[in-house]
Amino acid sequence: MLFLYLNMKNVYLLLLLLLNILFSFSQNLDSLINISKHKKSDSLVQILNEISWEYRNSNADSALYYATKALDISILIKNQKEIASSYNSIAASYEATGELDSAEIYHQRSLSIKKKINDTIGIADSYNNLGIIFDTRGNYSKALENYFIALEIYENYSKDISKIPMVLVNIGIVYKKQKEYKKVLNYYQEALEIYKKNNNKVGQVITTGNIGSVLLNLGDYTSSIKHSLEAKQMYAELGYTRYVPYMQVNMAIAKDSLKQFQEARQDYLASIAAFKKDQNLYELTNAKVGLSQNYMHDGLFNKAYQHLKEALVIIREKDFKEIEVKALKQLAEIDAATGNYKKAFNNFKAYAIGKDSLFEKEKIKVVFELETKYKTEKKEKQILIQRADLAEQGLTIQKRNYQLVSLLGLALILGLIGYIFYNQQKLKNKQLQKENELKDALAKIETQNRLQEQRLRISRDLHDNIGAQLTFIISSLDNLKYGFSIEDQKLTNKLESISSFTTETIYELRDTIWAMNKNEISFEDLKTRITNFIDKANLVETNTEFEFKCADNIDKEKTFTSVDGMNIYRIIQESVNNAIKYAESKIISVNISEVNKSLSIKIEDEGKGFDVSSTELGNGINNIKKRAYELNAEIEINSTPNKGTSIILLKPIYT
Repeated sequence: MLFLYLNMKNVYLLLLLLLNILFSFSQNLDSLINISKHKKSDSLVQILNEISWEYRNSNADSALYYATKALDISILIKNQKEIASSYNSIAASYEATGELDSAEIYHQRSLSIKKKINDTIGIADSYNNLGIIFDTRGNYSKALENYFIALEIYENYSKDISKIPMVLVNIGIVYKKQKEYKKVLNYYQEALEIYKKNNNKVGQVITTGNIGSVLLNLGDYTSSIKHSLEAKQMYAELGYTRYVPYMQVNMAIAKDSLKQFQEARQDYLASIAAFKKDQNLYELTNAKVGLSQNYMHDGLFNKAYQHLKEALVIIREKDFKEIEVKALKQLAEIDAATGNYKKAFNNFKAYAIGKDSLFEKEKIKVVFELETKYKTEKKEKQILIQRADLAEQGLTIQKRNYQLVSLLGLALILGLIGYIFYNQQKLKNKQLQKENELKDALAKIETQNRLQEQRLRISRDLHDNIGAQLTFIISSLDNLKYGFSIEDQKLTNKLESISSFTTETIYELRDTIWAMNKNEISFEDLKTRITNFIDKANLVETNTEFEFKCADNIDKEKTFTSVDGMNIYRIIQESVNNAIKYAESKIISVNISEVNKSLSIKIEDEGKGFDVSSTELGNGINNIKKRAYELNAEIEINSTPNKGTSIILLKPIYT
């Protein structure tokens, strides 16, 4: 499977590399900046980004190195457009090695700058690239949302028609994963026709290869091999050897289906070797899963199992959900074939869960709705153009009506002014009597406003300064991890620990800002915050199930002060975190109900428990008690060894 990526392809830049760049890198950054200032159409930053793009197809580490150099120079010369371009190159380098989180971060940074400088086509490029990231992760609705935004911009603003088929191919890839193969083929063929009309060889080869891939799903294996072989030869002729193994995988799948197992195996092995060399982890794991299927056809279950296990290590580390689903299904088949029925059942169950998360009716519905929305908006624009003339005529009439209404309004206002002056003298004495009361009220309001302004200013400072600094720390740690070859495992673990702690601090900071920005917190706000926390816990802690229940009879409009609301939330958060750390419970539940005009919050687990009377309480429990005291609420902590722990908070909410 091939995506179409956005970047310029100027081969002559490689010649400039030989003449300028090798010498330039031995100089300091100031020298590099001076060289870039003397270049007109092709700045040094552009050259570095072109080199990065070329290396992306052969050496991802070198691609990241040159992209980073480009970013350093573009920041120093304060060229926003080239900063955005450098971020895009860095994102592409991370994407080549399967580092999708880092790739998304840098694509988003590039998009943000392009929006600020109003680079319309660049904005569409970034949306297309983000669509690729979401598609790779299995978030198809989000991928299509970004693709259709890019497609609309290209159709309306771009003079470069080659970008339209590029997005059409990417949309087709999404539909392929939804098993709408005829729809996929229509998108691919539409894109191929545009590429042929414009004699775009690169677009033709990529689209031809993708057609070969979708023909596999339509069962036309002979035609699939023909298209894939044609694309393979074209890639080799164009010098894009990095993409040759993609076609070898397509041919291997087709040959497997035609029971040409030995020939298929050779194609799989050749593609795996190429993907390893290029550090293309996503396609490497996909090819290994295919090779495992090939070994299963010949009854070589041990070899099949070995390749699946190797692939799954990378798949789970990089979060390749789509390939993990395929691998789990094959593991279940291997276990069943070798008589290990218990493992087969567990693996098939995991496969079914993963498949449902990737391909469920609601997701398909969203995908189709996005396409319908795009086509509907396109038709609506045509209708709006037709209506424009009628609207302009109606506008003239409407302006006249507004003038008449304005004259009547003016007459009414003059009459009201006369009435006000007439009654002004009568009201003067009453106004004098109330003036002192008004001054007092205004003083109170002014004091409250100053407090609110101070609160908002502090929250903004926390968000803009501390939040930004913490984010910079995380980004710096990521750059340390991926920009340098750190072999010391202790140092790597320490960096990951600092990154995790910083991320948690950001979450805590957001919660604090959330409370500071409110004079009052409603029960509905608090309930939503707790729900988000529990949902996040369910995603992170795979060995523990979290439940959250809230009684329907609680008044949703009931409010707390921001301090009380934050204390309640922190007690729940601290209790759940303590249970995660120490209880080793399979289930942790949070229940909120109304008991005797009080809000009752119960957090309980079925874990290890402890002896309350003999155990020295840690900071977590002491913090909970302190917050309960500040709430003027009762706190009850019950625990029995090996039977679990419950924490009950009673906060009076009615007087």
